[in-house]
Amino acid sequence: MRKNRTAIIIIGLATLFMISPLLLNHQALYGVDGPFQYSRIYEAAMQLKNHNFSFINLYSFQQAGRIVNSLYSPLVAVLCGALLLLVGNWFRFQIITLFIVYFLGGYLMYNAAQKLRLPRKLAIALGVIFLSSSAVYGFLFGIMWRSIAVSLLPIFIGPILDLYHGDWSLPSMLKLGIFVGILAQFQILTIGMFLPFLISFFVHGIWQSKQKLSTSLNFLAGVLLALILSLNALIPMLEVYHGNTLIAPVGMNLMDHTSRVLQPIYTSVYSSSDIVLTIIAYAMLTGLILFWSRLVSFTKLFVSVSLIYLILSTSFFPWDIVQNSMPFLQSFLQMPIRITLVAGPFIMLSAALIYYDTARSTKSVSLHQGLVATGVFLGILSLSLCTQKVAQNVHSIINPKTTLAQGIQTYPQNVHTKLTTIAQLQPEFHTRHIGKLIKAVDRTVPDYVPISKKIKNDPDTYKVVYRKYRQNFSEQQHLFKYHVIHGGIRLTWKSTAAKSRAIPVVAYQRSILTLNGTRLSNKQITRNWIGNITVHQQRGRNVLTIRYVPSHLTVLSKTISYIAWVIVLILVFLIKVPLSKKTAKMRTFWES
Repeated sequence: MRKNRTAIIIIGLATLFMISPLLLNHQALYGVDGPFQYSRIYEAAMQLKNHNFSFINLYSFQQAGRIVNSLYSPLVAVLCGALLLLVGNWFRFQIITLFIVYFLGGYLMYNAAQKLRLPRKLAIALGVIFLSSSAVYGFLFGIMWRSIAVSLLPIFIGPILDLYHGDWSLPSMLKLGIFVGILAQFQILTIGMFLPFLISFFVHGIWQSKQKLSTSLNFLAGVLLALILSLNALIPMLEVYHGNTLIAPVGMNLMDHTSRVLQPIYTSVYSSSDIVLTIIAYAMLTGLILFWSRLVSFTKLFVSVSLIYLILSTSFFPWDIVQNSMPFLQSFLQMPIRITLVAGPFIMLSAALIYYDTARSTKSVSLHQGLVATGVFLGILSLSLCTQKVAQNVHSIINPKTTLAQGIQTYPQNVHTKLTTIAQLQPEFHTRHIGKLIKAVDRTVPDYVPISKKIKNDPDTYKVVYRKYRQNFSEQQHLFKYHVIHGGIRLTWKSTAAKSRAIPVVAYQRSILTLNGTRLSNKQITRNWIGNITVHQQRGRNVLTIRYVPSHLTVLSKTISYIAWVIVLILVFLIKVPLSKKTAKMRTFWES
């Protein structure tokens, strides 16, 4: 801590400065993903508070029996739910989580730069640039969960060095497995985009190794540990996707959503700090051309892989051809710009490595000092631009003319609420009744909803999907009374005639629905195309209960995963086994 005290103070102050408009104005941002992510956190908080744990969401997402938390970052949602209960309201929760994410991201970037032996001042500057960059600022502006996953990517610099230099000892490979397991707790898609980054370093390391069998076994042990730690996120997803037809993410034209990082005049709708990453990307390209012969072998490989990711994310790559041959990418990847987000921290480190290698090989003091000065300047510029955008967003939500839909960055037809402006929502961030925020705005997000047949995957069709979901779920809730029971939800309503009726409830393959004391079979349930079901009601009072019974494999897998995490935490924090300590002295990174 004493060694890194300056970095901790500067990165901490930079984080506070970036979120200061929220603190000074006592205002919270909700953003495009806010209703979805905060509903998940509210769900986890209520299940913890009431000791009522279920595979389905009981307190959120229209109380329709949907499965969301079990499929999306389940462990982290529980930790966030516990934090929400501890701090008492959403505003304090937002400020604390913003500080944690951005301080941690900045510090991890600083630590990664230190592992690459970059100058301390430059490493601190890179940390500040990273925490205010497009790679991670989505969590501040839109509560985008992927930004948290991306903020953790700098921790892989240590394992990348291990792989490259052939330090495939068991502790090193287990550390890699733990890091992958941590990333899996946040977002599986980020893992899918990042893991190919490791391939070239893996190949180099295994090629250089003189004990290929033992090193391969150690690597497999790391892979196995990563899989075990990720079981709680992987197996429930496999269970739900197997046997159910779910509403897929909307298909997007890939070429229309490529990165504009190489377009200098471009700034996104979020922050002008994007221009800093553009400057760094061009500095990397220029330095790579001018100083290739002066770079050490690791830098050449690291920069080359970063460059491949950079090119893949832009319109230089023939995404139209790829889209025609692999149309599933329109829903799975959706936006190639996401590749830039994953590559962001490595592009920054690559640019710094190029000029540092050159300064060291030429023994140029002026280049060394210029590199540090440029890094500090870009850090100040990035932080300044991002903070000003935060202030502008806060001003927008204070403005009584800003509609609620504008405040959460969506179309009016995708929101079901009695509120008209985003300013009217602010009191719900400060009350201790945490459910008021979730119930005040019902945003249409039909993720993981089971449907009767596949829906045409294009934006025009999905406009209809979002509208029909709102009409058949959100707008129907007031006709029923909802009660959370142990492990499930109970709906009650009265009818004047015995006939079929559409209910704002979904049914998965393993859902258990009981109507008026009788368990319904699949033949007694009609699944409508938008996901809600139709049942035959009786005259008078009707009672429908929804529960879900996960498979034994899913329960066992989650149990094994959580036990593994407990063991890892005990080893790291209680027994103080330093998993990062090497069993063999690692060669310095610039050795060829």
